[in-house]
Amino acid sequence: MENLSRLMQDTSAAFNSSGYAFFTIEAHIFCAVILIILFFRQQNFSDQKEARIIWSKILFAQFLYCLAKIFRVLVDVNIINNSPFLQYIAAFINFALFGFISWLVLMYSELYQDSKIFDSLRNKIISALPFAFNVIMLLLTPFTRLYLDISGSVMKEGSLLYLMLTLDLLYPVIALFLVYSRGRNSNKYEIAAIYPALFLIFAPAQLLNPRVPFLCFAMILADLLVYINYVDSLISIDPLTKISNRNGFIRDLTHKFMTEDRENLYLFAIDIEDLSAINSKFGRLEGDKALIITAQALKNFSEHEYSCYIARYYGDEFMISANLNNNEIEIFTERIRNYISNEAAKNNLKFFLRVNVGFAKYENYSRTETISGLINESVRSLNESREQRRFNTAWPGNK
Repeated sequence: MENLSRLMQDTSAAFNSSGYAFFTIEAHIFCAVILIILFFRQQNFSDQKEARIIWSKILFAQFLYCLAKIFRVLVDVNIINNSPFLQYIAAFINFALFGFISWLVLMYSELYQDSKIFDSLRNKIISALPFAFNVIMLLLTPFTRLYLDISGSVMKEGSLLYLMLTLDLLYPVIALFLVYSRGRNSNKYEIAAIYPALFLIFAPAQLLNPRVPFLCFAMILADLLVYINYVDSLISIDPLTKISNRNGFIRDLTHKFMTEDRENLYLFAIDIEDLSAINSKFGRLEGDKALIITAQALKNFSEHEYSCYIARYYGDEFMISANLNNNEIEIFTERIRNYISNEAAKNNLKFFLRVNVGFAKYENYSRTETISGLINESVRSLNESREQRRFNTAWPGNK
């Protein structure tokens, strides 16, 4: 940690040439431009969930961090009057923004995984305490000299500076712990781990070698990966029902065929009875409402009952993939019926909502051994159930 001490005692020594100063400034200008472009691009996303709102705050805070870093370099190389007080102001802004970003990273990682930890205002306040403590200590540092010492001709590190850095890095450590404690059952763990992992890798590297903008480039890398994931999710999300579409379903099913135990894999096909008649008699808005109600019921079912993947496959057809035991099929379908029934009861419908269900099980050495075969078999079962009304259930609405 000798470099860190040199950084705090006389940061200008780390930038002893104008070339290095210009390189650092140019790197952070480049990062700032990318960040502001990503910030405005993500504002156009229609799905503004809380995780995405936090991400926009991360982008803006990182943009401010890049500007603050430029200001600090200008002070360090004496382009702006280099005094201990200005060094302190520059360091305060940098450290405060880094701590704020670290806190947001923890929140984003949890919200992206649909964790309920930060649904409570109390938990948000508790999680912000280390960051708030650091800000207060930085504000008091001219008097206490515990975090930074500006009493001399140059700024020096205080005796508790490493406490501040430890508290800031505690956020990505907790985020990674929570991500991996959930295991690989969540298909969101990879994206949720990007920010905290890169912060833990490159933040210490930035402190050890302040001449290289490690953290700047790490932030951009994480932001681009998250942005690509969001764009990719837009391609795989049905715009009407806000659940996965056919592309997303095929991708997930391909992943299951390649990496998971397929012996207990079931595919359920669901359609809405006489949707075309609903559209003709009551209008397409009511038909869309039937699709949205069904999708919301299936989404609630997948979140609260079984770990399964749901999608609007085509038109009025929905697909569900799940790993089940043979004795769970009846319970599974019954719970689906209950969730659709409850969701339909919440809405003032002008029609009877009827649903057909069919299913197929993956089996070796059969036509269900391939993705297309499994899908075709579930659709065939759906057609049979439609004809025989074996799994047909109806819930009356207002005529």
